Amino acid sequence: MLGSQAVESSGLFVALVTPLIAVPLTAITFYLRSLREQQQSGFAGLVQRIETVERSVLELRGITSEFNRDYTTKEEWLRECMLARQTLEQLRAATVRLEAVAAMATSGRAMGTASRSWGVQTSDRSGIGGSDTGG
Repeated sequence: MLGSQAVESSGLFVALVTPLIAVPLTAITFYLRSLREQQQSGFAGLVQRIETVERSVLELRGITSEFNRDYTTKEEWLRECMLARQTLEQLRAATVRLEAVAAMATSGRAMGTASRSWGVQTSDRSGIGGSDTGG
């Protein structure tokens, strides 16, 4: 009997203490669960933002590399300008040579005709040579 009273009193003690412990323990459990879910969702959002930033950085890197291809540094630009200037000078010199050759050819024909006629005229006056001189 004494043993059964001890069991009954311990059962009564547990029955009285259970709501005092279970309600706060349940509240603490739900609070901790909500904290964990909040941390997980926050971490998932953070991971998503980091991935978005990484994609943006990769896209920016691609745009920057295209920008570097479109625009050159000042030294490269000066080098290209000097090369273009040198090429233009070479073209100008070639054009001048061609003009000179063309002018000489044109004036050479005129000069040849003039010198032949001048040679014929002078030989006729001097009586030397004949009509086939100067050609």
